Amino acid sequence: MRQADQPELPGIKPPMVTKKRGRPALHADPAARQRAYMARNGIVPMTVQLPEALHAEFMTWLTSKGKKQSEVLAHLIRTQLLRKR
Repeated sequence: MRQADQPELPGIKPPMVTKKRGRPALHADPAARQRAYMARNGIVPMTVQLPEALHAEFMTWLTSKGKKQSEVLAHLIRTQLLRKR
């Protein structure tokens, strides 16, 4: 076994250390990227529980209109629940 003070073996080269190519990563992983996006845009996640029948009907309506769940729910909350009376 080779000791730490012994020189490298002849004919065997240590592996080359290569630099990563391209643009450096801004975020460590996709979860960090998502957290940064949500913080930058002021988005807060919210969980909604619906009965199965209502969910299926809602998803059918969404696909026929080509809209997103968050857009529709934000609009309904703003116009129906938070409106001035």
